[in-house]
Amino acid sequence: MSQAVRNVLGPEICTVMGDDNYYKSRAQNEAVGLSREAVEAKVNFDDLSSKDMDLFYDHLVALRAGKTIERPVYSFPDHDRIADRTVRITPGRVTILEGIHVLSEPRLQDLFDLRIYVDTPDDLRLARRILRDTAPLDAGGRGRSVDRVISQYLKFVRPTHHRVTEPAKYSADLVIADEGLPAFASAVPSRQAVMRMLAPVQNWLLDEGVVSETELRPVPDDITQWLSS
Repeated sequence: MSQAVRNVLGPEICTVMGDDNYYKSRAQNEAVGLSREAVEAKVNFDDLSSKDMDLFYDHLVALRAGKTIERPVYSFPDHDRIADRTVRITPGRVTILEGIHVLSEPRLQDLFDLRIYVDTPDDLRLARRILRDTAPLDAGGRGRSVDRVISQYLKFVRPTHHRVTEPAKYSADLVIADEGLPAFASAVPSRQAVMRMLAPVQNWLLDEGVVSETELRPVPDDITQWLSS
């Protein structure tokens, strides 16, 4: 969804930043020296407490003020921040903040001009997690076993989603139904499905005068490479 919006607007207009890179370090989670399996059993990565929301808030305030930030970089295979490495983020006319926690942190809510919740059924979320997490590391996955994925899902992911993430749906400005667009692996959603999800966002941007009709880039018929670019 975020990538599609960015591609329609172009990188000179739109900046995308996710909350995934704000996960705390192993040291902050008191998990130094633990195996990856032990970290997954100890840390609830679906709870707000797993992320440095203070830093995330400060960076969002800075972006809204037109300032450039140095975003941290997180390694999912290692469950740790990559020390002394950051990515420079320059604010665009449109800045998209994406992630499972961006609508759940109370301090952030007044900083958003438009709050969007993508409503995805439980079965799709679990299927996508299994596909992503069991894929090899060199293919962009997490290299985990199915048993590890399901154990983490039942212990942390499912209950925390219903306690922390899902309630934000009721305070969102737009709730967009997820039509089953694959989030991982080789399958690609149809152009029609992408256009249906983009339509309400594009209409809001046009109605608010954020962008003009002529600035919107067309969605190509073959969106396979377009979505990954």
